[in-house]
Amino acid sequence: MNTEEKKSHNQKRRSLLERIHLRYEIRRAYWKAVFDDVPRPLFSRHFIMFLISLGLSTGATFALLQTQPQEIAFMLGIFILAALLWVTEALPLFATALLVIGLEIILLANPGEWIGFGFELGDSPSYREILSPFADPILILFLGGFILARAAVKEGVDRALASSILKIFGAQPTMVILGMMLITGVFSMFMSNTATTAMMITLVSPLFINLKEDDPLRKGLVLCIPVAANIGGMGTPIGSPPNAVAIGFLRTEGINISFLNWMVIGVPLAIILLLIAWFLITRVFKSPDPNVKLETRKTDIKKRGWFVITIFSITILLWMTDQIHGLPSAVTALFPVIVFTSTGVIDRHDYNNLEWHILALIAGGIALGLGMKLSGLDVLIVSLIPTESPFIFGLLIVFTVLLSIFMSNTAAANLLIPLGITLATLSFGIGKVEVAYYGLSIALASSAAMALPISTPPNAIAYAQGTLVSKDFIKVGGILSVAAILLIALFGPEVIGFWADHLK
Repeated sequence: MNTEEKKSHNQKRRSLLERIHLRYEIRRAYWKAVFDDVPRPLFSRHFIMFLISLGLSTGATFALLQTQPQEIAFMLGIFILAALLWVTEALPLFATALLVIGLEIILLANPGEWIGFGFELGDSPSYREILSPFADPILILFLGGFILARAAVKEGVDRALASSILKIFGAQPTMVILGMMLITGVFSMFMSNTATTAMMITLVSPLFINLKEDDPLRKGLVLCIPVAANIGGMGTPIGSPPNAVAIGFLRTEGINISFLNWMVIGVPLAIILLLIAWFLITRVFKSPDPNVKLETRKTDIKKRGWFVITIFSITILLWMTDQIHGLPSAVTALFPVIVFTSTGVIDRHDYNNLEWHILALIAGGIALGLGMKLSGLDVLIVSLIPTESPFIFGLLIVFTVLLSIFMSNTAAANLLIPLGITLATLSFGIGKVEVAYYGLSIALASSAAMALPISTPPNAIAYAQGTLVSKDFIKVGGILSVAAILLIALFGPEVIGFWADHLK
């Protein structure tokens, strides 16, 4: 081949390569444009974690199929998938809860009567039974709590009451922190602890005027809010979603916990933890200036605000006296819903923006426990636990707190409360007080996990202010978690047993 032929051959080859490269670039641009319309999470680590979770749960299902009935194997796969997705948050928490319900309907209820699905031993449950958690009275109770909180925030009642009450505590830093914590704790018993934290944080900023940038008191003023919000949620059934999960599971065992029953158990624990937290925060984050004063401003309450306060007070009074008038707490919860929506205090926009995802999460948790009970998976898991150990209750409380530190406390409650109740049922029998304190104690312990900024939404809100660092949460939250474990594990059974005997 001569020189001219080589040149011609090289030019043709170069031209061919350029055309191939151009086609490749066009195709790549086309596919890139196609995938630009696909939501990003599908290509993030969340999608990878979802695939890993799905693979592990599927593998566990097939492994258990070799030795157990298919309903137990299917339910184990659902349980593992839910646990992994709730821990990693590869899906939003409420999406995982809805996925649990959907999988239980397909794999356990099998309404389509597909071959290979449903119960291998006995009749499959109805899909209506799997969907029943969406109509659980505890969801109506929480809906009433959401409506009350939304009305209070909309009319400025929360801030007005908080600022007015805070004036009573004076200007001394230790008393102001005590006032902030008591107000936050009480509000968190009847409002979302996340909303309470966001509201109370706004009251802290004006207190910084007389403080230097490096004054430790700044950290104390910010940290006391999420700590009190987390602790306050223990006080009532609507204070925290884990409380609702526990009540829902206990109801399936024939044990009904009234609003007042919960309060006489949860409020004393909350008060003790609040006082411990106040002592720690005022000592660890003490101002070097002994003469510093913190001035607060009072906010007036408008006419519509007084109407909200009136309905709020009537509702709480009805909740606390349900054993006198006979109306269940869920029925009472409809009172503020009807009044506020009828009078226009809560409009369509307010109603649409309620925390519906929390209700879905609670329903999914109840459905998970129901599926475990119907399939027999709970008995199988509990049979692997050394129930004869005298430390099993304490270990369960410790594990609940540790798990709740690193994942949503509601998700942790969804996983552990049904196991704890089944453990108590097999050990002590249905209807016993021990069954109640296992369920209640796990719910309370899940609210005591506050050692990291990621542990709870109130912690995250406070951390986002930029005043606190992780070790600040560890100093106070870690000690409080240990204190809660000791109080619940050592005194919980006696306290719950005492009130169970006197509030029948």
